[in-house]
Amino acid sequence: MLLKEEKSFREKRSELRHKIVDGIYDRIPVDVVEHLGNANKELIFAIEGVFNGFVKRIDDRIAKTKERRSKTGGGETGGNNENNDEE
Repeated sequence: MLLKEEKSFREKRSELRHKIVDGIYDRIPVDVVEHLGNANKELIFAIEGVFNGFVKRIDDRIAKTKERRSKTGGGETGGNNENNDEE
């Protein structure tokens, strides 16, 4: 069990990682650091675009399914009424 003053392994690892990255960035020219940061942001935007494409396809599929069901009069259950009681 950790005392309140002690840091967890995760916190220590995070601090070490930040010290290493800061040490590297302190030795690189500022314009290169800015360029690397912008490249990282562009990569994130590209990944976001891919996910947005996936979401759009899902939304399109849902809309097409609703449209087909409304044309066939199937409603929410797709035309199969499982609640019919046959006597």
